[in-house]
Amino acid sequence: MGQIVDYNLTEEIEHGVYVSCLVKELSRELGLPEDIVYQFSLAGLLHDLGKLQLANYLYGNESIVSPLVIEEMKYVRMHPMLSYRILKDRGYSDIVLDAVRYHHEDYDGTGYPSNLVGEGIPLGARIIRVCDVFAALTTDRPYRKRFDVDEAMSLMIDEIKHFDMRIFLAFERIVHNDVKRYQIQFPDSDAELISEHLMNMTAQD
Repeated sequence: MGQIVDYNLTEEIEHGVYVSCLVKELSRELGLPEDIVYQFSLAGLLHDLGKLQLANYLYGNESIVSPLVIEEMKYVRMHPMLSYRILKDRGYSDIVLDAVRYHHEDYDGTGYPSNLVGEGIPLGARIIRVCDVFAALTTDRPYRKRFDVDEAMSLMIDEIKHFDMRIFLAFERIVHNDVKRYQIQFPDSDAELISEHLMNMTAQD
């Protein structure tokens, strides 16, 4: 099977676990009720589910021109809505659905898919936005090495307009804990089983 981009399903699964753990810590730091903490953590785990459906098109499709990095490809901007539709069909709560659908919205209105602004963005999505960016920056990628915690936070401060300041300041309070404990490493056999399960979940009828 030809791989068109450096896209690893295991990395996406591990990223979801990492984001979910950060979302749980941040939600508790914000003083949210435990039932909401659970819902937001679940959304953090599943927020990129649509990327697994996109993998059906991105793997083995020789018509797609390569050297673009996965995050830069226009197809990837579809993944919040794809994730939302997959989860909606399976009866997830509106709290989870809204957090997943809008997790790429930026506080200044420059995000996607709907260019929501400020507190018009659901709280769960604003929380996931901060955790998602941090998790991506502090994880190795095929095209770069991970940034350390201080470097990642500095990069996020440079783009502070994208984040809810109250949420970002709460995140700063927890971020100097040992974040490596959230970076779950699955054995290859387990990762393959999880990947197969999620791909089956995202397969079109």
